[in-house]
Amino acid sequence: MEYEISSGALTARVSDVGAQLVSLRYENTEYLWQGGSEWPRRAPICCPYCGAVEGESFTHGGRSYAAGRHGFVRDAEHELAERGGDSLAFAFALGEGDPRWPWPFALRAEYRLGAETLALRYDIMNSGAQAMPLQLGFHPGFIAPAGSVVRAQRPDFPGGADTLSLAPGLFDSGASIDLAAPGSDWFRLERSDGRAVTVDARGFGWFLLWGVPGTTPFVCLEPWSGYPGPGGMFDRPGVTVLAPGERFTRTLNLRLD
Repeated sequence: MEYEISSGALTARVSDVGAQLVSLRYENTEYLWQGGSEWPRRAPICCPYCGAVEGESFTHGGRSYAAGRHGFVRDAEHELAERGGDSLAFAFALGEGDPRWPWPFALRAEYRLGAETLALRYDIMNSGAQAMPLQLGFHPGFIAPAGSVVRAQRPDFPGGADTLSLAPGLFDSGASIDLAAPGSDWFRLERSDGRAVTVDARGFGWFLLWGVPGTTPFVCLEPWSGYPGPGGMFDRPGVTVLAPGERFTRTLNLRLD
């Protein structure tokens, strides 16, 4: 089911599957990629880990767990916890013995709109009796008409540039552009039609850009708290280890122009 909230000129629609943003309109213009043959998703959450896992599985306590790319939270049904005119909150809980993940946790995803801003606050609590590894990443895709560019606050792009043209072929390798510990507080997609969306990068160790080969009709601007790497779940770069009862909070902040 999808739920809509509004704050005047800004309207968002969110699905209870993954608590995923599925539409973001400002002044009657859609900013969020609406899915398609190039990429069927729109703004999934990477949780409880980011990226791929070596061998697509891991072992804990003598048991093997399947581990698809970016985790399972993005495909899990969430419960609507609260709803206001300009805000939504969703809840999801994983219990003991779940075949997807050996560490119980509870999360809350809160959407809140301002006049030109959207904030998605993610709060995750370790509800089990053991320490839990955790990575969290946001993966929103934005419509990028031909001629669009991404601008950084500082020269964080390859070659010391602060602007990256979304020219055909930029993502022909199939890989994303991964920036570790960027100096920029924000990255902004400047569309060729004069529209722009700014993504706050503060509080995250990595910032990624991803699109599809050829002329990409969208670009994903992704602040991540962690990154893929060899070894077990506790060995992944940027992993946060939550003690029992401990919480982890990060916010995706977007500004529309």
